Amino acid sequence: MRNKSLQTAVISLFSVLFGCTQDDLVRMANKETFSFEGTYDNQYTPYILVFKEGKVSFQAEATHFEWERNYTVKDNLLYIQIRNSSLEKRDDLVMRIHGGGEVLTCTACAQYQLSNIWVRLDALPQNAALK
Repeated sequence: MRNKSLQTAVISLFSVLFGCTQDDLVRMANKETFSFEGTYDNQYTPYILVFKEGKVSFQAEATHFEWERNYTVKDNLLYIQIRNSSLEKRDDLVMRIHGGGEVLTCTACAQYQLSNIWVRLDALPQNAALK
């Protein structure tokens, strides 16, 4: 708890000294989340996942279905907030980030009729020789 209050004090001090906005402070505190972006597809469902600016969009290619949720990244885990309000008791959907973000896996995705393996659309295989 002491480290969290110290971190908050240091960030507040920097914001006063450098004139940072609230958005800048949020980005500095959640750098790992805001640096994770990309579009992911799978071979089993018509959905794609688009991660950007701390929000993930679930999009269906053919039906124009879309919904959006907040996400956070800690280490190699991605937490998607499924609940609609703080009163709900629904757990976050947890996905594991593999490699440099080329693949996401999820053990609870089937509960939401989603694939358990997601591949980044612009990902290159790690062992691919660049020419």
